[in-house]
Amino acid sequence: MNKKIEFCFNRSLTSDVAKHLQVCDTAFTPPLSKRVEIKEYAQKIDEKAERFEAWLGGELIALVAAYCNNSEGKIAYITSASVLPQWQGQSIASKLLTNVVEYARHLDFERIELEVDSKNYSAVSLYKKHGFSTRKTNDQTSTMYLDIGKNIQMNNNRDYNIEINDTADHQYAYGFDFDVMHPFMIRSFQPFFRKGSLLELGSFKGDFTKRFLEHFDDVTCVEASGVAIEEAKQKLGDKVNFINSMFETATLPQRYDNIVLTHVLEHLDDPVKVLRRINEEWLSEGGRFFLVCPNANAPSRQIAVKMGLITHNAAVTPAEAEHGHRVTYSLDTLERDAAAAGLKVVHRSGIFFKALANFQWDKLLNTDIISKEYLEGCYQLGQKYPDLCSSIFLMCEQGSTK
Repeated sequence: MNKKIEFCFNRSLTSDVAKHLQVCDTAFTPPLSKRVEIKEYAQKIDEKAERFEAWLGGELIALVAAYCNNSEGKIAYITSASVLPQWQGQSIASKLLTNVVEYARHLDFERIELEVDSKNYSAVSLYKKHGFSTRKTNDQTSTMYLDIGKNIQMNNNRDYNIEINDTADHQYAYGFDFDVMHPFMIRSFQPFFRKGSLLELGSFKGDFTKRFLEHFDDVTCVEASGVAIEEAKQKLGDKVNFINSMFETATLPQRYDNIVLTHVLEHLDDPVKVLRRINEEWLSEGGRFFLVCPNANAPSRQIAVKMGLITHNAAVTPAEAEHGHRVTYSLDTLERDAAAAGLKVVHRSGIFFKALANFQWDKLLNTDIISKEYLEGCYQLGQKYPDLCSSIFLMCEQGSTK
């Protein structure tokens, strides 16, 4: 079968939910029809619940429905979870449950609760796998819960509009990034581009995005900073579809033939989780994923270690931390996380040999000391010595989705 499973949010109609629940009726313990009138229950879910769905073609094959309207108690309630019998055992319910948890966290809910038959051992096992605890209420039914308030402390403390601001001793982006690195990144990507759509994850203010418009007509950008998106819209107008969201909670309308994540992964609280979403949900069959991160082993960083400015190559400096950096990757650790997400690494290289810090490059680029030929030489040398580059680059394709 060539069709791919699509994970969606609130796409279903009442008729879709009712049809799905009727097929799954006897898979519930006890059967769902013994407890509710299915058509009425489907209408209630359609009207009042958030629906986390898996589709294959035009068929709803899995559904987790949750009520997320308890704003005072900050408790989300999962009312139903079901997978068509022929699709059970393929981690689909697990994926949908992960989406529910991330959605509830994004809305600052403190707990997720549900009731499950005590003898439904597979369901109980699934919820426990996701960290739920059990509080038995009677001989037949158990209440399970997951406290998520403590787990969102880091995200609650993040303001993506502030993180993009320059600090006293460090800029979020330099002229070197725009004038040197961006063109060389496009040059590194171009041989691997696929015809079709492009998704850019983390578009900042649209400067890099603009370069993709020469190659793609269908461009979508997901960016957590609303301030950055507004500036990007002023530059690009309606040529790009912008989505203001965190990657962890974004719901996208389709899969994409090309996905770009440049100098963003190091900002994420759970990079493997986002890479897994790219692999399992957003990358089309035969699509290409372009992943670029600053390199811990760049000569400029190694020199800074020898000067005593940072403690080790992979250190996250205070200025980088203010800009939201969580980690500094090298080629081996970047490939480790890509593999952990199930991605297939097809090509690995570096972009631009770099022995100077960005602020030093900005000063030099305003003189006649640096020629185009010198920049070309640094790019060519970077292809030979990727571990000594400013940035490291992996081109990936869809791998294991289990």
